[in-house]
Amino acid sequence: MNRTSNLGEAIDRLTRLETDGHRVLSLYLSLDPSDFPNLRERHMELDALLDELERSHAAEEQGSHAERLALRGGIERVREFFTDAELAVPSARGLAIFCSTPIELFDVVSLPRGVPDAAVLDARPFIEPLVELAAPERWCVLAISRRTSRILRGAREHLVEVDSVLDDVRGRHSQGGRSQGRYQRGIETEVDEHIRSACSNLYERFKGARFERLLIASPSELRHRVEHELHPDLSQRLAGHFEIDVERASAEEIRTRALPVIEADESRRERETLDRLEEGLAPNGHGATGLDEVLGLLAEARVQTLLFAHGFTAPGFACPQCGRLSVGALACPADGTTPEPVEDVIERAIELALRQSAEVLAVRHHPDALAQRGSIAALLRY
Repeated sequence: MNRTSNLGEAIDRLTRLETDGHRVLSLYLSLDPSDFPNLRERHMELDALLDELERSHAAEEQGSHAERLALRGGIERVREFFTDAELAVPSARGLAIFCSTPIELFDVVSLPRGVPDAAVLDARPFIEPLVELAAPERWCVLAISRRTSRILRGAREHLVEVDSVLDDVRGRHSQGGRSQGRYQRGIETEVDEHIRSACSNLYERFKGARFERLLIASPSELRHRVEHELHPDLSQRLAGHFEIDVERASAEEIRTRALPVIEADESRRERETLDRLEEGLAPNGHGATGLDEVLGLLAEARVQTLLFAHGFTAPGFACPQCGRLSVGALACPADGTTPEPVEDVIERAIELALRQSAEVLAVRHHPDALAQRGSIAALLRY
């Protein structure tokens, strides 16, 4: 059994999975207390999902006896796995299970937030929800006051405190005269050294494990002093700033205050990508829209960024020989093979884009911008 909370690793492993023609059961289950506040309700939802999956495939004429036995075995394996302890994982808001007994596959992925419950049986793992969860930037927050620095890392849904430093910076005193000025200048020198040390520590951590976007949480009077000390590699990742009581705030309070800034940055960057798409749609530009055209460009490995409306699905076809995707059932132009129908060609398109090292962007904040473009588009490498 593979178990991880690293979505990137899970996506990479599942996209490269060789199924040898066997179907994979993909199960998503929310553990969010707001969805299912107690274990009994979670067990009931799990049972309902698996029962419905088994019923829907019980009378499947095209499925062989061996395939039906494999599905039944996979369902039993999943039921055995979900003990009370697994349904009450404190650090997860959801779980994804990928199971196929013929190829000895049983992958468990802890999810940072709840996703719609689903049970899917297909020739490939259903990874679209994982991609959308991983799509938000890997965030870092430097929370810093005049004497304390804290570093939190993670996704928008879950930030973990990885470092906390309390420096011995002298406090202010109320004496007047020249000694007051010298004393205060000494304090500010110590504060500058504290900020310099915190930014240096942050950069060392960044070199060891990179993140994409950075927020600064500090009193407003320190903001520019902190930004001045950031390494250029960190400055270019700076997404915003907010104020908070650095010493007293919990990690969850910091995440809550950071969330509006994160969403504003995501919306802004999403808009920038959509604007690039509009420019690319000009004659001789590097942009394309519509499912048929985008699938054709994926087959040519020309897609640099795949954009799709959050939740968009569409049926299609896939060549069983080369994997080429299409909207229609015409013979594959590469090898003449008759394509096979797939329930959701968008899922396959995402998987293919990731294999080609393309960026994948699920458009959440500006869905109308893609709706008029067929809900899917691409920026091209050439």
